[in-house]
Amino acid sequence: AIVLCLVLLALPAQAREWTDEEIRWGVALAVTRVVDWGQTRYVARNPDKFREANPLLPDHPSMGDVNRHFLLGTAAMFALAHFVPQYRKAMLQVWVAVGVIGTARNAHIGVRFDF
Repeated sequence: AIVLCLVLLALPAQAREWTDEEIRWGVALAVTRVVDWGQTRYVARNPDKFREANPLLPDHPSMGDVNRHFLLGTAAMFALAHFVPQYRKAMLQVWVAVGVIGTARNAHIGVRFDF
């Protein structure tokens, strides 16, 4: 997270307003992140049934690991999208696609949503 912050500070101040389309992709990203977060919390609460597949988290993450991962990761995604506007739409689309694929897979194997 510290490295990302330093990189963002080093970027020229070229952020621009988000277009309506980018805002819609941002909302879609936020929704997929919340669903994934809820599913990952379910995995953390059920270590006897599931293990975490995300390589950025341990196989059996604590609730603190999960919450920290999603809070910092989501903030980093939106910060990067904001400060690198020439790639904003593409980044948002990729992150949404990855989120939809992951949460659909989770639902298919029985991972529920738990807050």
